Amino acid sequence: CVSARRFYHGLRQAIGGQKHSQPPGSLKGQLFFREMAYLQGLTIPNFDKQSGNPACKQIPWSKEPKLLKAWEEGRTGFPFIDAAMRQLKELGWLHHLARHAVACFLTRGDLWVSWEEGRDVFDRLLLDSDWAINNMNWLALAGVASWSPPFFRVYHPVPKMDSALNVQDPEGKYIRQYVPELRKMPSKYIYAPWTAPIEVQKEAKCVVGKDYPKPLVDHEHASKANIARFKKALSSAPKAPSTSAAGSSRKRPPPTGAGGGGKRAKKA
Repeated sequence: CVSARRFYHGLRQAIGGQKHSQPPGSLKGQLFFREMAYLQGLTIPNFDKQSGNPACKQIPWSKEPKLLKAWEEGRTGFPFIDAAMRQLKELGWLHHLARHAVACFLTRGDLWVSWEEGRDVFDRLLLDSDWAINNMNWLALAGVASWSPPFFRVYHPVPKMDSALNVQDPEGKYIRQYVPELRKMPSKYIYAPWTAPIEVQKEAKCVVGKDYPKPLVDHEHASKANIARFKKALSSAPKAPSTSAAGSSRKRPPPTGAGGGGKRAKKA
């Protein structure tokens, strides 16, 4: 077990004087993200939940146990999402862009289920699960934090080879490995098998709705509706009090020390 400090200095020594990538994309940048997560987890009250969390936008997520279960078990009807969730269950690990895809799909992208539900699944299944990092990433990918990408930019669950998910697998080898029902499906339809003619589905021995689930949602419709719901929730949220009000002329109390005298937030 190597401390973050020792790792940082060892990394600096290893790359010293050599050409290398820069933060945030570099390994050093990822270490900075780790420290950011730990700082937030320590200082933000209720960091691991929506309620009472000042860093989290208040979104009226739905309670959909059936959708959550289908997502966790890799039965959403979207092969890329299902392959990722089955890999997570089998190996306890996912590439970070696959984590992005399944998190966006569960929350603002398609199913409109709370990030707290997905966070709990990751916490249970990931071998590299970390309380602070897991919460920071789920807050980000659900679109509810100040460090989130724009909430209206969602990942498509049927990724193209030039998408932001950087899927470079036109033959669908990844899907064939983790979703064996689709092993004989032609590559043309591997990411969207419901678009294959019924004769092709029968020949591949995978009829959608019988051997493999139909898509839980129509992505185009669901994502559009969710963006509108998210925008409405933000517009109806109470406004923060203005700092330019008359009371702002009051003198600040003298500092009580480096820590500001505030109580340290507890981990929930």
